[in-house]
Parts: sequence; C-alpha cells; structure tokens
Amino acid sequence: MAAIGNSVTLLDVSKSANKMIGAVAEVLVQENPMLLDIPYQMMNEKTIHKEDIRSALPAVYYRKTNQAIPSSKTTTEERTFSGSHFESKSQMDAKVASRGGMDRVPYNRWNQAQGHLQAMAIEHANLTIYGSPDGSPLKTPGFMDIYSSLSASEETSKQIIDGGGTTGDNTSILLVGWGERSIFGIYPEGTQAGLKRIDRSVGGKEVPINALDSTGAAGTIWGYEEQFEIDHGLVVKDFRQASRICNIDPALLLSGVGAADLIKLMIRAKYKIHNIQNGNFVWYVNRTIEAFLHLQALTAVGAGSGLTYGNYQGETVLMFLKMPVRRSDALLNTEDRIT
Repeated sequence: MAAIGNSVTLLDVSKSANKMIGAVAEVLVQENPMLLDIPYQMMNEKTIHKEDIRSALPAVYYRKTNQAIPSSKTTTEERTFSGSHFESKSQMDAKVASRGGMDRVPYNRWNQAQGHLQAMAIEHANLTIYGSPDGSPLKTPGFMDIYSSLSASEETSKQIIDGGGTTGDNTSILLVGWGERSIFGIYPEGTQAGLKRIDRSVGGKEVPINALDSTGAAGTIWGYEEQFEIDHGLVVKDFRQASRICNIDPALLLSGVGAADLIKLMIRAKYKIHNIQNGNFVWYVNRTIEAFLHLQALTAVGAGSGLTYGNYQGETVLMFLKMPVRRSDALLNTEDRIT
C-alpha cells in the first residue's frame, strides 16, 4: 500500500534500503502478511507515544432570541502507548559458510539467516495479535488483549461478536481499519521502522564467536555474525475501527454440524465499524477459515454472498464486501472461549 500521511509500512521502509533488506522484507511478508498493511509512525515522545482521544462532545442547546446559552467544550483524554523490542542473532562457522567455495559464503549466510527471519516474522505476528503485558511485561498489548471480553462493562465488547463456540479450541476473525486516525504501528524515535539488520561481518570479515569444545570448555571459533531486530508497538487510537469475531469452533466448521455461519458473522462485524471510510480495512483469518470461505465462495459468489475474487495490491485475493481477506496463521485454533 502507499504511505498514509506520515506513515509508512514495514515493507515500504525495508524496500527503500539495500537489496538484502528488500529480500528480507519479502521473507517476512510470507510469514506475516500484516506487514503489508500496518502503517508505522515514529513515536512522538522518544520511547513512548501519546495520543489525544476525544471522549465527549460539547453540549448543544436550543435557545430563543435574546436568550443566552452556556458555553461548552469537547473533552479529550491523553493515552500513552509503548513498544516492544525483540531480536535474533545468527552465527555461522567460517568452515560451514565456505562450503562449496568462498563465493558461496554470501548464499550460505543468507540461507542460514532465513530461519531467523521467519522466526522474527512469526514473533511479530504473535505480538501484534496476542501480545499481552500479563503474559510478559516486555510485550505490548495486541488485538486479542484489547478485544478480550464480551462483558458490557468493557467498552471494547461493543466490537466483539460471539461465534458460538463453547470449547477451549476456538479461533477468531479480525477486521482491522489501518490508518493514522484509527489503528497504526509505532517505533521509537531515533530508530528505524521494520527490520534492522546489523552485520558484524561486513565485507566478509570473520569475527570471533564464543563456543564450547567437545569437553564443554569455553573457546573461540571464527565465523560470521549478524543480528536482526524489530521495534513494534500497536496504537489503537479508535477502538471502533476494528472488530473481532471470537469463539469460532474449527471442529464444527470441518464437521459441518452446528458450524458458525461465517458470512453472516462477517456481515455483522462489518457493521460494527464506526466509519468504514476512515482506514484501509483488511480481514485476517487463518488457513482453516480461509479454506472454509473458499469453499463457500465456490457456490455462493454468484448468489450475492459478498465473496468475490479481486485484484488487491497486484495479487488475486479473496475479497469480502470489497475488503481483502488475508491469511495469518498466527491466528490460533486453540483460543480460550471469550465470555
């Protein structure tokens, strides 16, 4: 997608760097399609981000001629958001890296790094969806931590729809409206958005790597080292710009007995959104839900179900109500029941 205002996606940032990082971004996208959609902004208070949220509108009065009315004003609340930092280090013995000849070193290093890159992408997706300070104080809240209760006492419950599952093995569908006035990502001032690669073996330089010998004694080998880092925080500036369908039982979908009607649920989720024009809206499902929707699309596209196939960002993707449906296998089939 194009930049939105002062926001850029991780893919935008990564592709503007060197070719290596561009290739890295493609690997990340394969593991976490959200990277294509999340607009990022630099934090406005160095390592934290503050947003003013309108919490009440000014009062409006009827009046007669020559009759005064009291003044009124809008009410805003300041909310603070933070980010998480995570990283992965790749080390490779020079003997292993040079297998096939010295000209194979860059390829062998890249091949070794791919595992780290995929792990980083998966962790980014898990943090964005399931991050919770309750599980780890180093993790910032993700969507499921924010949209986590059907209790009327929770304001975000208005955006959640119960899919009817009653077991402890459920999944969810997310509808997210990305944008600088709705929901976006943040990273600390002075750093960069997206994946940061630190090559400690620039120019093919070998570096000492701490290791253990066959007896367990500490020693040193020579090899290559690089480190990958990501800073990520999620700002839900307007919680009404996303909705969650929870408690979808995959077992019932596969059996066809008592299965949730995904089409009806997704229509309801769409009408939970406050302003469909305010943001770039994307559905996120795992492959179980995607397959079920595909099966429905085969028989229901011509019947006005809202399911179509269309071109989105140069790809042919499943669309629902003119919004792309992306697969994210970070969405689990083992979610606890939401009550």
